[in-house]
Amino acid sequence: KQDNFRMVKKLSELLNMSQAEAGKIHLDIKQVNASIIVENAIKAIETNAKEKNISIKNYTAENLPNINADEDKTIWVLNNFLTNAIKYSSEKNAVEISAYQKENNIIFSVKDYGKGIAKEYQSKLFDRYFKVPNSNEKGTGLGLAISKDFIEAQGGKIWVESEINQGSTFSFSLPV
Repeated sequence: KQDNFRMVKKLSELLNMSQAEAGKIHLDIKQVNASIIVENAIKAIETNAKEKNISIKNYTAENLPNINADEDKTIWVLNNFLTNAIKYSSEKNAVEISAYQKENNIIFSVKDYGKGIAKEYQSKLFDRYFKVPNSNEKGTGLGLAISKDFIEAQGGKIWVESEINQGSTFSFSLPV
């Protein structure tokens, strides 16, 4: 079952990547509530978190305005952030997710308390096929690159903040 899940995930990433590379990302932009995006992203990864005894703490602000976004692709990006945060967290730890308004944007963030990412690699994390050297985790190196394409196609920005032994916070903004 896990092998099938990984295969479907890789195929999905490759399909999304090919659309991004061809400049043909199909966006279904509509008014959507940021809180619903966060809730749906959490629901999708709850089983992964439970398997590792990781709690998901939701710090989403109340009464956020709607945003114009592709709900599925935005949830996909948050799922990617959450999946990575769980993967790089030790058991019985916590992952934090939040959404809040800052000026005319909604900021979505996922924070983990893993080993962190060295500064020299942070600017490359959103490049296709990049993997942090000496990382024991498996992956295609496509998830964050696809995330960047999805967010930028919606007029948003994406970034990471991380310190060694302090964890990482992956964030993106979308306009209100």
